[in-house]
Amino acid sequence: MSLIYKTLFEVKLMHEYYLTDADGKTVFQLANQVDRINFLLNQFSTDRPSVNGDIEFTFPKEMESKFGNYYLKLLSTYSGFKVAIRVNQQLLSDGTLVYEPFVALPDDLNIYIQIGKKSGAFDSYTHSGVYSPVASTFIFSNENISGAKTFPYITSAISAFDASRPYTQGDIASYGANDIRQYYKDTVGDQWEAIPGSAFANENDRLLLPLRFYYSFPNLSNITNAVFVLKDKNDNPVKSISVNSSDFLSKTPLDLSGVTDQVTMPESFQFADVIFTLEVTGSNGYSATHSLIFNDLLYRRDTWALVIIKNKVTEPSFNLLASDGFLIKRKLNTGDWNEAPIFEIPIKSRFPFFRFINEKGKELNIASSLTDYLLKKAHFC
Repeated sequence: MSLIYKTLFEVKLMHEYYLTDADGKTVFQLANQVDRINFLLNQFSTDRPSVNGDIEFTFPKEMESKFGNYYLKLLSTYSGFKVAIRVNQQLLSDGTLVYEPFVALPDDLNIYIQIGKKSGAFDSYTHSGVYSPVASTFIFSNENISGAKTFPYITSAISAFDASRPYTQGDIASYGANDIRQYYKDTVGDQWEAIPGSAFANENDRLLLPLRFYYSFPNLSNITNAVFVLKDKNDNPVKSISVNSSDFLSKTPLDLSGVTDQVTMPESFQFADVIFTLEVTGSNGYSATHSLIFNDLLYRRDTWALVIIKNKVTEPSFNLLASDGFLIKRKLNTGDWNEAPIFEIPIKSRFPFFRFINEKGKELNIASSLTDYLLKKAHFC
């Protein structure tokens, strides 16, 4: 019997740093997925580097054997990865060539893929918040986590603009439907620049932590005591930790190992059951709330994100199998192919400030085309 493998699903990392043309046009300006995939194809055909140069994709070691039992193969592709599966092929009565998993996939099967960083280069050009209280890892999934998702994006919804929240350089917020803006500050004050695209990886995707972790406080917050209360989905307290110090707190260790069985994400789960809320209150009026998922085996400091692809989910367009139980990838009786689902993770580049100084100590001559981006200021040595 011949071995036949077909693509079960694919994930593309649409990173702005790599997918911006010389004229400034980005892949995010293309509303149709077919056009975005063609954009990638053009990048590949012209031998342009991709984000894969700085990251790698792996099954968690603890689950390699399990995924092997389902004959799953993880393969790197241009700007992403695909998971292939061993299949049996069948010809339907209407002439459609379909593929059935060689080993049946349970509806509640979770397929985990870790996106690891090969070096610090990825962080140098990838957007992240200036301040993050916990070193949590991104989780991306085809299942809803904090709200409904729109195919093909497996990121969580971007939070609406909140006037009471302090924003830092490069933060993104939603100003309504199809209106995503990015924050910066100039001599006039706070500015929000509209940006093309949607569904960017954002702070709502930062969820995964180990049971022991550090919590960091903002600089100059002048906090000497704090209370941490972990609550479950029903708002019931699971654990409370109080911290007091004679000096100002910068960061403090938190240990949830005493409630391991209650909080650790099991192998089979629903997101609503494994998302916990950490409520933090402290002196000097400090208050913060964080949504978190805990798993010691799946968390690694060198992992940028954990992708969790479920076989069957709430929104059918994100399912891995068609309603007839065969793979979505199939050859129609017209000779055309239905391709496997391609999920996307749009990623913004880092949004930095740069300072330019003439090495001769003379005044800079700024081209008129750059006046919207560069601010001339007097410099005294």
